[in-house]
Amino acid sequence: MVRSRRSRLCWPAITSLFLLARAASVAPQLPIAGIARVGYRVTDPAKAQVFYSGVLGLPRVFEAPGGAALYKVSDRQYIEIAPGLNAQENVRLTHIALETTDIRLLRAMLRARGLSASVPTKDARGDLAMSLQAPEGTRIEFVEYRDGSIEGEARGKFLDAPRISGHLQHAGVIVGREQLEAVLHFYRDVIGCTEFWRYEPTPGDLRLVKLMLPGARHDIIELMIHSGTLDRGSIGAMQHINFEVTDIHAAHRFVLANGAVLPADFRPSVNAEDIWAFNLSDPDGTRIEVQDLTKIPNASIHQGTFSGRQAWVLANGWMQVSLLAGGGHIAEIRLLLDDPKKNLNPMRVPHYPTIEPYAYDEARDDKVYGVTPHRWLSSGYMGHLLCFPIYGPPSADEARAGLGNHGEAAIVRWREMKEEVNGDGVTLWYGADLPKTQYRVERAVTLPRGMRTVYVQEWVENLAPFDRPINWMEHATFGPPFAEPGKTVLDSSGTVVAREGNSPANAPAALRVFQPTPNFGSYYAMRADPARKEQFFALYHPDYRVLAGYVFPSEGNDWIADWQENHSITELPWNGQVIARGIEFGSSPFAEGLRASVERGSLLGAPAYRWIGGHQRLKTEFTIFLEEIPQDYRGVGNVRTEHGIPVVTPR
Repeated sequence: MVRSRRSRLCWPAITSLFLLARAASVAPQLPIAGIARVGYRVTDPAKAQVFYSGVLGLPRVFEAPGGAALYKVSDRQYIEIAPGLNAQENVRLTHIALETTDIRLLRAMLRARGLSASVPTKDARGDLAMSLQAPEGTRIEFVEYRDGSIEGEARGKFLDAPRISGHLQHAGVIVGREQLEAVLHFYRDVIGCTEFWRYEPTPGDLRLVKLMLPGARHDIIELMIHSGTLDRGSIGAMQHINFEVTDIHAAHRFVLANGAVLPADFRPSVNAEDIWAFNLSDPDGTRIEVQDLTKIPNASIHQGTFSGRQAWVLANGWMQVSLLAGGGHIAEIRLLLDDPKKNLNPMRVPHYPTIEPYAYDEARDDKVYGVTPHRWLSSGYMGHLLCFPIYGPPSADEARAGLGNHGEAAIVRWREMKEEVNGDGVTLWYGADLPKTQYRVERAVTLPRGMRTVYVQEWVENLAPFDRPINWMEHATFGPPFAEPGKTVLDSSGTVVAREGNSPANAPAALRVFQPTPNFGSYYAMRADPARKEQFFALYHPDYRVLAGYVFPSEGNDWIADWQENHSITELPWNGQVIARGIEFGSSPFAEGLRASVERGSLLGAPAYRWIGGHQRLKTEFTIFLEEIPQDYRGVGNVRTEHGIPVVTPR
């Protein structure tokens, strides 16, 4: 898919200034197309095959006399794996081969530049080849593919099976700091590479120089600079290869599915170049780097407003999230795209003006928001709210004591506790004390760089010394234009359905499509699938190109509810004008109030409320994600998380 706000590295643009600056002095470009092959020795070819063919998906297409095998990346690129590495040997890299379109012309040009290049001869694969040694000690081969050679016969073949990538984008060579000038002269001035990036973690501590080879593929040689002696692990990390991919998370899932053994918390990260990357190691410790060349903007946070309300706004260049101080609501989750079919906020924003609910003044505001216990919530409610410690209306005694619908957490002032902005993204910690009910609630909301995913951690703390029952429900409310009767579709992991106030429904409710009946509202509770470790729901509108979804743990979330409102509520401030679809998940099946849920006890084998101990602090978490979808989208079959990243399986 094309993302209008994403920009991939454009090598001609990056190098144009270098090329223009040196145009007058640079010699004619050598006939080099890019990297043709990188060779390594291994201790166990069978284990290497499991990795290169199994984990990476590269087909093994040829084994030469002596056991060297070719693994195909593309018609123009291969990895050569040869036996014979002793377990005590540290250097695995045998050579880097560069493809040339005219090897005889290349030899003449190299000789004219003072290099003693050997006469091209036919190699064991049937190609014309010659070699020389670079100043840092790497054997550089030059190969011209020939019809009838191994590579020529394999052209157009062995390309059907999925593989990690079809482009070996760069290879790394080790350069001692004292060798750097000679090595730069060789690659930059003789071979014709263009230097375009240096990495210095601190001033004067140069670690890496990127040199782009001639040729349309824009392949790269990385000079990995060091001082002193290197151990086996460092050598394997430096003499690495890199695969370019278009979706780093899909590549991550690919290697996991193919048997890569990775730590449980492993996932791709944004590196010093501001691009996504992750690293694997082959059985002998050679580093295999995987990169998505999309430039990733930095994440940011600032205090601002949303719909006239005080808000913290988190953004990462791809997605924006607005969190309200009044009630703590997650009021906005939006893709930062130019397409209006994709950049809408799916959350409900009321048609009437809202206020900070903690500043509610009955004399001033009752005429706008009514006189029922719902008025405090209605005055500031938008998007995702936390229903705590009550879900539903207060009892008569609670109402007289000043408690309103869905508890105290949604109407008090939330305050920033701290914020963190770093290379991985941005996190806001905010929370509130609930003085009437004697609880404290807190959240940490994280928006990572380069992702359309929001991670929310949430805590509730009992400030009283005695155990108490609670309702603890997350209430994600979606509104127009994303929520539309007869249009908006819900898919979830909910199972058996129950109607509000009743036992299980006699017949399954048609809950996928927002019911179209005018002046009508409904509420159904769904038992979360007890066989799953995590639950999900996702919604989409067929006229828009965005999917909004949540993933959350099964523990503590026995219930998923679907509330649909289509102009049925006529009291202030709704006035029969509200369209909304709320998906709630958590401790309780129905919005019936704490006392009623305790009296109910359980339903469908699951409790209808939770307990919190005296001075106990409990935690939950959930993940919100947005995805671009095609016009003919048919819905969601499943959502699961792999290493913390939501993975959507279409219906």
